[in-house]
Amino acid sequence: MRKRRNYVANHAKQESADAKDIRNLFRQFVSIKVAEGVSGGTVKQYEENFRFFRDYVERNGNDFDVDVVTSEFIRKWITYMQFDHIQYRKVATRKVKEVGLKPATINTRIKTIRVMFNTLYSERLINSNPVDRIKNVYEPEEPIEVLSDKEIVRLLGVMDKSYYTVYRDYVLTILLLDTMLRVTEAVSLKYDDINRESGVIIVRASIAKSRKSRAVPVSDRTLRLLEELMKENDHQYRSAFVFATGEDSFYDRHTYNQRLKNYAASAHIRKNVHPHLFRHTAATSWLENGGGMEELRMILGHSKYDMVKRYAHVSSKSIVKAAKEYSITAKLDVY
Repeated sequence: MRKRRNYVANHAKQESADAKDIRNLFRQFVSIKVAEGVSGGTVKQYEENFRFFRDYVERNGNDFDVDVVTSEFIRKWITYMQFDHIQYRKVATRKVKEVGLKPATINTRIKTIRVMFNTLYSERLINSNPVDRIKNVYEPEEPIEVLSDKEIVRLLGVMDKSYYTVYRDYVLTILLLDTMLRVTEAVSLKYDDINRESGVIIVRASIAKSRKSRAVPVSDRTLRLLEELMKENDHQYRSAFVFATGEDSFYDRHTYNQRLKNYAASAHIRKNVHPHLFRHTAATSWLENGGGMEELRMILGHSKYDMVKRYAHVSSKSIVKAAKEYSITAKLDVY
């Protein structure tokens, strides 16, 4: 009988330890969010950010007991990300050492951990909430960087379209510039999402960041490129995805991002070229050329004008043009 009691006691102790393991708690958190209907892309972002946090816990010699994760511990993690984290970014054939993450990246990591612990606490899976008083790091509103017309031409010019994988990069880059899609939306496109007759691409709710579907106009030239790519795909894969890498898989955005940096280096572009830069560039150009803010908001898939207004702020050509037209000195003979 004593052995049986010890077994029951040990088993209960193990169950208690498992219930407090942050790795198990994270899995429960994901299950809750999936049941709430979050997108697959959001789940992947949760997993990526949690893995970063989990590795920090492991490196610092702590077990995975949730009680270890206090507000003080999380603040040390944030400080580590700001000043101590080391990463190597490959540019062409050389590696560049970078110390510390950008504030926007840090806040993205914090967001996942905040949502996780807020959810666990509200579901009564933990007794206290370590993120209750954790704030984001200060994120200065830097001017939005865009590519010039010449830089775009140089970037596309170094892509050797005789190779299938490079041609796929070329078409994806053109598509992002033409439609201002997010890269996760673009690489997730399926054949049926392209409506050739009406000249629009349907961004399904399941792949949209806002979880709302929208129709995005696409030019005839870009449509022809997409059709050519899909013909190439038929020789390579049997897939429903436009940017396919296998029968049931699509192009990884991280791989595309890394390849872009290599193209940028070959094109002698010093700016940090990444997929979202094309969205910034195209949106800014839209406003500079006289496009309306409401139409831009709908194409971008924003529910508010905050981000659209930021593009208006960097639309320097429009500002210069307006200043020449509306400045008081423009109507006075004072020179």
